[in-house]
Amino acid sequence: MYDLEDLLRVEVTKELLELLKSGVKYTPFVSNVVIEEIEKAPLNIRTSLLEVIRTTNIDILYETEDCIDLVTEYLKKKIIPNKYRDDGRHIAVAVVNDADVIVSWNCRHMANIEKKRMFNAVNLLLGYRQVDIVTPMGVTGFG
Repeated sequence: MYDLEDLLRVEVTKELLELLKSGVKYTPFVSNVVIEEIEKAPLNIRTSLLEVIRTTNIDILYETEDCIDLVTEYLKKKIIPNKYRDDGRHIAVAVVNDADVIVSWNCRHMANIEKKRMFNAVNLLLGYRQVDIVTPMGVTGFG
């Protein structure tokens, strides 16, 4: 919604938020990792994003020791470099909390078929379910 350089992404994100606000199909959540990232944003963006979370009734899921252990495995398997550990944290929080889908515009480290297969291989090996990782377009059908 705040990616003003890509108007299509802005429109798709707005459509996703409207879908989530309707509460018809999905139960939305964010992780404490998302909140940490929002807290680093400029004040106007931070305020707007926190308002979106509040008005959309998005639940916040929190990182646990199990999440940290799962991220450690992702790093050991070199699915993501340590520099992008937070991407693994997002996924681990969702996986440990039994989420079905992660929605992200991050196609480099998250929403791509190769990475998704690698994350899910580790998830299954450690007794977790697979998780689907898609862009907002994969949820809205926009575009």
